[in-house]
Amino acid sequence: MLKSFTVNNIEELKQLEKKLYESMDKTLLQISSEINENTSQTFFSKMKFGGIGFDPLDSKRELNIVEQINQSFTYLASFYALELLFTEYPELAPFRLNLGTASGSDIESECGRLAAAVAPTSNQKLKKDINKVLETNALLKFVLFMCPNFELGRQLKLERDGVIVWALKGANTL
Repeated sequence: MLKSFTVNNIEELKQLEKKLYESMDKTLLQISSEINENTSQTFFSKMKFGGIGFDPLDSKRELNIVEQINQSFTYLASFYALELLFTEYPELAPFRLNLGTASGSDIESECGRLAAAVAPTSNQKLKKDINKVLETNALLKFVLFMCPNFELGRQLKLERDGVIVWALKGANTL
């Protein structure tokens, strides 16, 4: 599946979320069957190097579970960010979603008025993402992140230079 594509509305967004959860469910079933059939070493090896896990948006494509976990939560953060943007800024839709290593801002409005980065808060990622969106020509600049222990909503104390910072549903509130 392409990792850079346009999402036109919340209905399309919900279909993406459904695919992600289907991959999670398929992996959970796989773990359930594998856990009793393998030694701990074999089981952990399969989780790390392949044999357990699927692409978050394509449950037919195998992927190691470590990568599935990382990608799934990155994608979920982007999906939650899109939900916020569709709700608060519907006039800027459709939005281009750039997942993973796709170039550009993580989320861009097709009209060019909005650029957003979806950031976890480790390794100065928040600071780097603020700098990333500051380099764009967008009129509205956002950094949105999903992380436990942050209250849902705007994070005024983290904002700078006109970049709006917003905490999305936390990992502990899924």
